[in-house]
Amino acid sequence: MINEISKEFLLPISSGRKSTSVLLDKYWVAFYGSEIIGTVGVLKTDSNFSVLKNMFVKKKYRGKDFGTAQLLLNSVFDWSIEEGISRIYLGTMDQFKAAHKFYEKMNFRK
Repeated sequence: MINEISKEFLLPISSGRKSTSVLLDKYWVAFYGSEIIGTVGVLKTDSNFSVLKNMFVKKKYRGKDFGTAQLLLNSVFDWSIEEGISRIYLGTMDQFKAAHKFYEKMNFRK
């Protein structure tokens, strides 16, 4: 899925290396039927702070019609509340302009 998404951008969206050194504390996968259409993960750094990782949604399933990103992020927020996490850090790349707007709507701040 990430390889498919990477074709939308001129600059690389990942290093191309597989990382086995960081295990995420929670990971969600969105399906449409049997097709994987989105992912998101969370890495807890301490008892009330975490990092959002691997937020990807296939182009066809982005936006309000499907609400895939919203559903994935809601899962992160719900889990974070259960875990007592009060802050979520998000790092993203400059080329993800639409994602920046989405994150700002979801109350993430620069």
